[in-house]
Amino acid sequence: MEKTDYKEAIKILIDNIVPVGICTVGIDEMFGRILAEDIIAKENVPSFSKSPYDGYAFRACDTGKASKDNPVTFKVLECIKAGQAADMEVVQNTAIRLMTGAPIPVGADAVCKYEDTDFTDSEVKIGSIYKSGENIITEGEDIKKGTVLAKAGTKIDIGMLGTAASLGINTIKVYKKPLAGIISTGDEIVNPGEELPYGKIRNSNSHTISAALTLLGFDTVYLGHAGDTIEEITDLITKGEKNCDVIISTGGVSAGDYDLVPEAMEQKGYGILVKGVKMKPGMACAYGIKDDKFMLGLSGNPASSLVNLQCICAPALRKLTGIAEYDNKLIKMEILGDLKKGSNGVRFIRGRVDLEEGKVVFRAPKEQGNIVISSVINCNAYGIIPKDRIPVFSGELIEGFLY
Repeated sequence: MEKTDYKEAIKILIDNIVPVGICTVGIDEMFGRILAEDIIAKENVPSFSKSPYDGYAFRACDTGKASKDNPVTFKVLECIKAGQAADMEVVQNTAIRLMTGAPIPVGADAVCKYEDTDFTDSEVKIGSIYKSGENIITEGEDIKKGTVLAKAGTKIDIGMLGTAASLGINTIKVYKKPLAGIISTGDEIVNPGEELPYGKIRNSNSHTISAALTLLGFDTVYLGHAGDTIEEITDLITKGEKNCDVIISTGGVSAGDYDLVPEAMEQKGYGILVKGVKMKPGMACAYGIKDDKFMLGLSGNPASSLVNLQCICAPALRKLTGIAEYDNKLIKMEILGDLKKGSNGVRFIRGRVDLEEGKVVFRAPKEQGNIVISSVINCNAYGIIPKDRIPVFSGELIEGFLY
């Protein structure tokens, strides 16, 4: 199977993935979840007009001749606090003392701060002219009834969570969190914490891939380590198919004698959609589908597997979570430092994007090799370098995306 252009590989995965099912969660579980229904305000917030200050409520028209030297005197009828309604109605030259958040009394249409008045327990003097509506938080000023606040496919952030609470929303429909099963392959793998014999390498991929999937909104489970046999690989695939929405393996996808993952996928009934992507790093891969199950076979090289996951697979994986905006969001950024190493396909450069002096700048570690996972430390973005765009000099604009 010929290697696939990276844009086409992204599209193939997106076109074959549909979001997981829907469930209902309580308000304590909402944050970070993906809405499966629109949020429409069923009431005004606030549901009444209220005071933004500790002060006095009165009729604005009664201050028409007020001045600092000739203040208007109002009789204070009562004092109310937040959550308490006034018993009396404001009429000509009367006022009601009120605390921050207290409802505006009937008859009043303006509020002044305590510090702008002279007052006793029974009277208050106001030395400024006020307009109707001045210093009043009106009913529905935050949210108007009927407003669409968020559409299905939106991630519930801090603001949405607080807004839901203010509307009295206690439960909501969200997409289920997809579960990804992770498989490590290769006889050369030992786990962190174990003795490292000569010629062996530690299993970093399962931890790196799990962390990247968590950022994408997944729950993860480690299915285990398979040696270089079809039987061990297919056994772990079978294990993952019971509960996982997607299975992701690392290692065994190149062209060597022991690169057995694609064959294992086919034995388990997965139709291969893509085998190899024209990119560096991360070229070696195999993506397959079986009914509603996906399997993504990634390179065993630590940086290669992560780059492929975050640059090619991530949009489809986001779609699986139910989020509406699942594509990598491309931005223009100024690269700092020269880049002279080319490739036969697109090159994805890991690095860090920052905003400096009003410019979006991109710094890339010098080491970008397939096995150099340490170069991802403190990174938050990828630069995209087309194969015909080498060399790239410091200060030039390139395209890329945050992750």
